[in-house]
Amino acid sequence: MPKVAQYARFSSDNQRSESIDAQIRAMNQFCKQNHWQVVSTYTDEARSATTDNRPQFQQMIADSGKGLFDIVLVHKLDRFSRDRYDSAIYKKKLKKNHVKLCSVLERMDDSPESIMMEAVLEGMSEYYSKNLAREVMKGMNETALQCKHTGGCPPLGYDLDENRHLVINEQEAQAVRIIFQMFADGHGYTTIIDYLNAHGYKTKRGKMFGKNSLYEILSNEKYTGVFVFNKAAAKTDGKRNNHAQKDSYIRIEGGCPAIIGKKLFAQVQRIKAKNKRNTGRYHSKEFYLLTGKLVCDVCGKRMIGNLRFSGRSKTRLATYRCNTHRAMCNNKELNKDYLDAYIAVLIGERLKPKNLRKAVSKVNQQVQKFNSSYDKYHTDVLQQYNEVQDSLANITRAIEKGIFTDDLLQRAEQLENEKAKLETRLHELKLLEPIVYEDVAYLYTQWRELKRNTEEFRTFIQQFVKAIHVRPYDFDIVLDMGFGVVELTEPITMRRGELYEMFDSKVKEQKRCLKNQKADT
Repeated sequence: MPKVAQYARFSSDNQRSESIDAQIRAMNQFCKQNHWQVVSTYTDEARSATTDNRPQFQQMIADSGKGLFDIVLVHKLDRFSRDRYDSAIYKKKLKKNHVKLCSVLERMDDSPESIMMEAVLEGMSEYYSKNLAREVMKGMNETALQCKHTGGCPPLGYDLDENRHLVINEQEAQAVRIIFQMFADGHGYTTIIDYLNAHGYKTKRGKMFGKNSLYEILSNEKYTGVFVFNKAAAKTDGKRNNHAQKDSYIRIEGGCPAIIGKKLFAQVQRIKAKNKRNTGRYHSKEFYLLTGKLVCDVCGKRMIGNLRFSGRSKTRLATYRCNTHRAMCNNKELNKDYLDAYIAVLIGERLKPKNLRKAVSKVNQQVQKFNSSYDKYHTDVLQQYNEVQDSLANITRAIEKGIFTDDLLQRAEQLENEKAKLETRLHELKLLEPIVYEDVAYLYTQWRELKRNTEEFRTFIQQFVKAIHVRPYDFDIVLDMGFGVVELTEPITMRRGELYEMFDSKVKEQKRCLKNQKADT
């Protein structure tokens, strides 16, 4: 008597018509009629057959090599797989293990006709799955274009009204504001989490905060009033990848109520980008103010912090040096203490009220320049969009008249992709808002009051330093005083000798004073 392993599955789109119980009942009846012995049953609930990421399915494939059963029985072949590649791979594995795949509803044998029919059924199954996904996404896109929530739990800080629009939940929104402000002030995830949990704040699901929940919150542009949909790119196995994004997605300015300001959000994104590059700084015993900012202009690599103790007296020497081995790059290291101190003072000078007012004036000039060209740029993009629309309309009319070719369909698909990108650009286009001195006046006070050699001070300083390009005899400091509104760079070239003279003279004077004191005693 043949031994049978039954496999049943349902996905969320068809769980009502193809329930697990119904499949197993039909398979049991089939085995009884054919005098087959059921030795095991494998079930995957709410799992799509377009992927092989199904625990029980994988367990069944593994068990097929142990000689536990002779037949794998499914209710329909699409329960086994809706991907032709996966289907072929796993059928081959079963065949290698001398296990046969059978279906209750599709009676197949080894004849050429059955092989062809099975291939047709697999193709239809894959078509059904992909076509369904396309239709569902089309409906979700339409919902998103109306700025309605497309499903799942709304982000922390928001609830849904009767029309599925996002509305602010003020109690949760307070937690969101705390998270963004503390992160912008230089606090790490652990400090923020401890504060939130200690003050009784909870996640959307009523649980305590963790690092993963903070990452998602700090990356969500909806908190600035921008409705975003389908931004995360898909991995090859169909899962969402929240750390990558698509080239085109729905982004509607003012599509939902804002919880935080755009300037705060932009500041947080800059800090996150810097932290991603500079993870090594958290493990360093020495404090490096400019970690991740120095670039070797000889080989193009980043310069890293280096600490050593030289000579008999074990004199401490902290520097920034090129990450390339010295045999491959002849650039010289740069004294870290001198450079850090100079940059800290330089930023303080730029933030003094007189210089700050000049910077605000320059930012507003850039804003005015951008806004004056906004109309022309917007008109150009809109014209391109209308041309694509007209082309798509022409293709639609051709298809209605019976002109239906592969080239025409391919062209229609290209135009649809181009249309989606242009829609995104139109949604993103917006006029810049000028700033006033009072918006940034607090920066000088903050520079004076922040404790040096702390993460908060490093975060504060680095928002104004775009990069430092180092060469053997000089270096360029590139400041950015655009306050997150525009990019307003200011390059400053300095010889190494100038930097060392600035501090070496003070060091020598201190040594002379110390020597004289010892002589007097």
